[in-house]
Amino acid sequence: QYGFNLVMSHPHAVNEIALSLNNKNPRMKALVLELLAAVCLVRGGHEIILAAFDNFKEVCKEKHRFERLMEYFRNEDSSIDFMVACMQFINIVVHSVEDMNFRVHLQYEFTKLGLEEFLQVRGVEG
Repeated sequence: QYGFNLVMSHPHAVNEIALSLNNKNPRMKALVLELLAAVCLVRGGHEIILAAFDNFKEVCKEKHRFERLMEYFRNEDSSIDFMVACMQFINIVVHSVEDMNFRVHLQYEFTKLGLEEFLQVRGVEG
């Protein structure tokens, strides 16, 4: 709890954690997503996570937010841990929002990046 509170109070900690998704180890990426999902669920955490992925987009020169995450998701199909953590993270990011319009916007972001198509090809219900 103490460590989590320190991370939440530091202005750049979550940005650095999100940037550590740029790692070859799928288990490391899964752990990062689990931590980011936990941050998303605390009060004010959702905004922090979206800001961290806006920062990720800028630093990594993505065209769209979550682009690299979806790229990893499509290409790490040998790591069940990572794929499960990724789906859990996406579900938490999209569904932990009260505002229905914003929720639809977030769903559309992932749809634009090919999430639904990928899940259909893999035989997973969306």
